Amino acid sequence: MHANRLVAGVPAAVRAALALCQSEEFASSDAMIVAVPGGWEATPWARSEFARLLPDVRIAIGDPYQGILPEDSPVLDAISVLSGVPVILTNREAVQQWLGEQEHESAQIAKLSAVSSGIVKATGKPSDGLVSRTLNRPISRAISQVLLKFPGITPIHATGLAAFTAILMAVCLLFGGANGLIAGALLFHAASVIDGVDGEIARATMRSSEFGAKLDTITDGITNLAFLSLASLNLYWQGQVQAATYGAIGLALLAIGLTALGLRSISMGGPFTFDAVKNNFNARPSKITNALAAITSRDVYAAIFAVTFALGFAEWMLLIFMGSVGIWLMTVLIVLMETRARRS
Repeated sequence: MHANRLVAGVPAAVRAALALCQSEEFASSDAMIVAVPGGWEATPWARSEFARLLPDVRIAIGDPYQGILPEDSPVLDAISVLSGVPVILTNREAVQQWLGEQEHESAQIAKLSAVSSGIVKATGKPSDGLVSRTLNRPISRAISQVLLKFPGITPIHATGLAAFTAILMAVCLLFGGANGLIAGALLFHAASVIDGVDGEIARATMRSSEFGAKLDTITDGITNLAFLSLASLNLYWQGQVQAATYGAIGLALLAIGLTALGLRSISMGGPFTFDAVKNNFNARPSKITNALAAITSRDVYAAIFAVTFALGFAEWMLLIFMGSVGIWLMTVLIVLMETRARRS
């Protein structure tokens, strides 16, 4: 009855069949019957998901009341499979009894909803910072839960939502004056929250890809630079020249550091990245480097910018930003010189 119902974005029948094919007992199976009392017809989305996730498995659709179940094959209740405690029925008598004891529809829906929530809850990352774990993830998971109820939802849609939020942020900063500065800062944090949605959808629906990760990184970088540059411009238009100057200097220092990292990446060949300093510190972990990584993660600084700008401390925040970027730039240059010496 609920074979087409989405469980974290994937039809229940597809997710149950996938779980069976990944289990040791059924790993060698190349054919499967998905039987629903009264029969059922797979939706176009269900058919496409069968093809994507189970391309080598032949799927037949039927009705257990019509005698399509083979005599010598075990039968499993899909909802119990998804719940992690599969009910295996080994003969027709057991199947007939099971069919007569099916739970009420509302109970089945509740179980599928619980499974869906559990899948989305498990999409967090070990690298999540304090702000992300306590504030961002609960909100982004709630958004993911809603989006995953729509057939055809993919991570690219969530990335588009984050980009749209960034565009609203830019509009507020450009045309909103003092109130727009506050709104833009809040939307900057909102974009950080929504940034987690595409990854959650990708992991929940098994659609993670290198292209998606790169697109997400590019969107994040553009959003960060747009906020800092347009916030500084907003303050300049308001007559807060000193605050705007702090932002401009910080952006210039940031550009120098990123250029140095980019040139090093090009000279080394391989994938283009700005992670030379991050990788160097990861190779020599310590409490200090772990703390620095935590406070410079996007979830933390987006929340700090939102709070300080909303409270009227934009100038102080940009001064701290300028100083922090200056320290970061010195660190970048030192690490690049050290790693160059080691390579020589």
